[in-house]
Amino acid sequence: MGAAAYGEVAMRRSAWVVTMGLVVCVALAGCSGSPSSTAPGGSKHGVKDAATTPDVPEEFAAIPVDGANEKAALAAVPEALKAGLEMRKGTGQPEPDISGIDPTFTAYLVSAVSGNTLVLFEVHADGVAHALYNPAKPADATTIMKQDASLNSGAILADPASDAEKAAAAAAKAVLDTAIPGKDFTIKILGYRFNYLKDGASVLQLEVNPDGGVVSIS
Repeated sequence: MGAAAYGEVAMRRSAWVVTMGLVVCVALAGCSGSPSSTAPGGSKHGVKDAATTPDVPEEFAAIPVDGANEKAALAAVPEALKAGLEMRKGTGQPEPDISGIDPTFTAYLVSAVSGNTLVLFEVHADGVAHALYNPAKPADATTIMKQDASLNSGAILADPASDAEKAAAAAAKAVLDTAIPGKDFTIKILGYRFNYLKDGASVLQLEVNPDGGVVSIS
């Protein structure tokens, strides 16, 4: 499939998430690039810890690409990147210089649905769940955003398969059990985040869904 055609498919598949991501970012006064307040290496829920350096904020610590879904997501990055850059170009954004930079797998995107309630998370290498696009502090009753589950109707989701995916889902469940007690949530993997890092900062962030389509690019 050509890059243009792929871009059209990816845009159709992920339009709901891109729109929802913008809503979340606005509600949080912007997608923060602040490092997590959780110390590196303090895995609470079993996501496999990865070696990092003091110059890399915890939100950018590498997660090992061990599971089948993770490997498929990484394999999809080149085509998803082409489609995503076309999406950026269409909105007038300049193309970032990522020459010589390999993508780093940095977070699971997790969807939790109960009835008409949708809650989205991101889980980093330390195994701690954060509200989606709010990496500044761990998720709790004060930071999670409850949204209408209809926003999830077009999402491509995957059942957690690898140990790390199951741990990411468990991290989200641990938050929900205390933040929204008494509700039974269906928790699935919404996507995989990759960052192109330079000098400890993200030059480009690409998120792909379990089908290899673009969730968002920034």
